[in-house]
Amino acid sequence: MIENNKPTSDKKYPKSTEYKGRKIKFSDLPSSDLKDKAALEVEKRIDKSQKHLRKLKVEIDDKAFEVVELNEGIFESGLLPYSSYSSPVELAQDVIDYITEFKK
Repeated sequence: MIENNKPTSDKKYPKSTEYKGRKIKFSDLPSSDLKDKAALEVEKRIDKSQKHLRKLKVEIDDKAFEVVELNEGIFESGLLPYSSYSSPVELAQDVIDYITEFKK
């Protein structure tokens, strides 16, 4: 993995990175901008008392999906149901490795 940008002080992930020759970009989404069906599945599964901290847009070679940070440092996406990650970078790598529509 090659990190093109270092994480900022308030984020634990880079703005962009590469994995297996694939370009991955990360950006924050406003709370009201959750549209992705897979991310909505995450919202349905979480405990109603548990609030998400932030929503991220992850782009892999211009194909986008959404990630929800449920607690400090716990990231999930409906693309990989029932899997939690300590980093959106690790989550994006597993999407590349295991989700057919993101494989080359």
